[in-house]
Amino acid sequence: MNRTLILCAHGSDSPRGRSAFAGLVNAVRREAQDLDVVDAFVDVQVPRIAEVVGETAGPRGVVPLMLAYDRPVSVDIVQASHLDPAVTVTAPLGPDWVLAEVGVRRLFEAGARAGDTIVLAADAAIDDRAVSDVGKAARLLSAVWGGRVHVGTLGGPDTPLADAVDVARAYGKRVVVSTYLLTPGATHDAIVAAGADVVTEPLLDGGPPDQRLVSLVLARARSRGGWTSVGGDPGPHLASH
Repeated sequence: MNRTLILCAHGSDSPRGRSAFAGLVNAVRREAQDLDVVDAFVDVQVPRIAEVVGETAGPRGVVPLMLAYDRPVSVDIVQASHLDPAVTVTAPLGPDWVLAEVGVRRLFEAGARAGDTIVLAADAAIDDRAVSDVGKAARLLSAVWGGRVHVGTLGGPDTPLADAVDVARAYGKRVVVSTYLLTPGATHDAIVAAGADVVTEPLLDGGPPDQRLVSLVLARARSRGGWTSVGGDPGPHLASH
């Protein structure tokens, strides 16, 4: 019997967002034919993560498709994993160098130039760990891009995105926002509304997913200390970043 890989994410009200996420799940499924790849959600869409855990059996690994720490999502996923000792949870998707590389690809696709002022835009970061993750994502993007990257979020203690865009304008250059989101939807619409000159598409833009994202998902699933490398029935745990 194949092991089960559960890809768990926020649900989306956006048809584009749902399609983009489904495209990633299908791409992972094609790449990992030795795994039974299923999707699950913590809100908005079904099936919910607890339902998927309850309806599957055997060794299962949950990969949280989060780009930064999200406490409510983490709690839901860990609680679901505790329903069965054969379920383990891997490290989240981000922050990671791969996401920075894809982010730079999106910058180039959007027409960003070396002289532009870059602002990484993320969803609300409501606690210190989330703020730290978004800051790390900006540093990784800066290293790959080769220039300074500012940070703005849609909520939490970090700089509000609209304020970050205004500050960036003080440099007298074009402001380009690098979208640090997995899929299109209402959150991306809010980022677009913040007033930058250029806004990139999310990491999944509705086209075929970047192969690096597919490989990153599978690397999380097969990482040392994760569910696929543990002998016997793995116990529940949450891998660290």
